[in-house]
Amino acid sequence: MKSLIIIAHGSKKEGSNNEVREIVNSIQTENTIYDKIEVSFLEFATPTLEQSVKKCIEEKSNDITIYPYFLNSGKHVTYDIPNEIKIVGQKYQDVTFTILPHFGSSESIKKIILSDI
Repeated sequence: MKSLIIIAHGSKKEGSNNEVREIVNSIQTENTIYDKIEVSFLEFATPTLEQSVKKCIEEKSNDITIYPYFLNSGKHVTYDIPNEIKIVGQKYQDVTFTILPHFGSSESIKKIILSDI
């Protein structure tokens, strides 16, 4: 079973976290690639990445893709997320983990900005 975890930074403002949850729910309804899509937060909110991974595995996922919902390739994207996946991967060695490029690196960002101006 294939799962996707979309991980965002997380906020002390629950409204901001709910915006991410709504986007993930919307993606799930239009998704045709993954059996399951989960949300995750790096800081200030739950579920954490480890909690989302555990939930996917409990639901029989053996192939988990991580999508960093971050605009820039700062410390969270280049170090924190890969490090957490390395640690979790040691616990679940029979699961394949893939980290996709972060949201801000998408070529579609230019199209979105140009369509909004």
